[in-house]
This record gives sequence, C-alpha cells and structure tokens, in this order.
Amino acid sequence: MTEQNTDRKKSSIPELSTIELRSTAALKQYVDASRALAREFAGELEWAAEELTAVLTVTARGNPWLMGMDVKIRARRVANRARRASELQRGSAVEMVKLWQDFLVQFAPAIEKKPNPKVKSFDFDA
Repeated sequence: MTEQNTDRKKSSIPELSTIELRSTAALKQYVDASRALAREFAGELEWAAEELTAVLTVTARGNPWLMGMDVKIRARRVANRARRASELQRGSAVEMVKLWQDFLVQFAPAIEKKPNPKVKSFDFDA
C-alpha cells in the first residue's frame, strides 16, 4: 500500500469507508449514510452558531455608548459563518439524494430485470 492510500484510510469516515461501491444496494447504503452524516453535521453547526452568538454576546465587551449593540453585530457576523457552513451541509445532503435519483434515471434500464423467456404462459386461444 502506498503512503497516500494509508493516509486516506486514516482520515476517512468509518461509516462511509467500509461501504464498497460495487452494487446498487451498496450505493443506496452509501447515499443514505452520507446524507445522514451531512444532516447531522448541519445540525451541529447550527447549534454551534447559536452557542457562539450567545457566548460572544455575554463575554465580549463593546463600546459602552452603544450599549452592547456593536458586540451583538460582531457576534452575529462571526456566527453567520457557521450558519453558512450548516446550509452547505444541508445542500450536501440534498445532492446525495439527487445523486441517487440521477443514478436511477441513467442506469435504470440496466437495473431492470429482463423478462424470463423460459416461463410458460397460459394460451387462451388454443
């Protein structure tokens, strides 16, 4: 194994790295797992943004003449970065759903089971 491959194994996400993309079921499992991770991470980032806003607003000192409004504005500006990251993670979850839908559209003819010509049917005209 090369050094690059070992680095990838160390830094990969265990929930996703164990899935081998060799079947439709495995791809569906990968899409579902990555969507769940993206949604969970989005929620965590949203929570962090709210927590950061609250902590910065309470602990930071601003201009006394502005009665803390400058601190609230700066705290909101900093927390907005986490909110944007949260939205991007939600977008990542949406893209995984679109990946699955696109896979079904592009490869549905190959996935569909072909009728079995060996199955005998009942002939009503005979």
